[in-house]
Amino acid sequence: MPGSTEIVSLLKAQSIQHVRLYDADRALLLALANTGIRVTVSVPNDQLLGIGQSNATAANWVTRNVIAHVPATNITAICVGSEVLTTLPNAAPIIVSAINFIHSALVAANLDQQIKISSPHSSSIILDSFPPSQAFFNRTWNPVMVPMLKFLQSTDLNFTNIPIMVTESGWPSKGDSSESDATVDNANTYNSNLIRHVLNNTGTPKHPGIAVSTYIYELYNEDLRSGPVSEKNWGLFYANGEPVYTLHLTGST
Repeated sequence: MPGSTEIVSLLKAQSIQHVRLYDADRALLLALANTGIRVTVSVPNDQLLGIGQSNATAANWVTRNVIAHVPATNITAICVGSEVLTTLPNAAPIIVSAINFIHSALVAANLDQQIKISSPHSSSIILDSFPPSQAFFNRTWNPVMVPMLKFLQSTDLNFTNIPIMVTESGWPSKGDSSESDATVDNANTYNSNLIRHVLNNTGTPKHPGIAVSTYIYELYNEDLRSGPVSEKNWGLFYANGEPVYTLHLTGST
């Protein structure tokens, strides 16, 4: 992967104003300083248990990875874990306490209004997702989801007015022989239409006209990643900064 300075140079050259990190890499956060780019940092899953079991550990994480960088680096959100319910179910019972502990540290630092907090979930927690009007949460996870929603409600939101953010969506541009849909044309079509949908404030059938903030997965291809060929080819750019394809954005605002 390119170095932190090269990554930030690409973000600036492409006028990318929002970026989600899957950790809180110090070098990258320093490189992002004074750019104005809005940054979402993440608590990695392997740190979740410690943070969810200790207020002090959570406070130390916030001190090292957030307070040390603001306001120069424009950190605006924290993702606590990633798809924990489906990838690390043994940690599910402590998600809410981890969120609560980190939120308390933000409050103590007077950053809770500037920096929002939540936990990204896999779309698989929604059952019968098509058509969308029939979708509902997998009630198996109610012991986690209900307390989480109550927490979000306590921070001036409620169950019917909690904004949804899509923290990753994309399409691979290359796959192996069993992944025939992973092509440059399909990736370009999907991501171009996704960007157009968001920028045009299309919204959803139930909430038309309300934009859903969305992060494209992902910035770079990962040629050393394990798994099928498609797992290496979700990026918009190669590691040398060259685009994998040119997005078709005609008609977007």
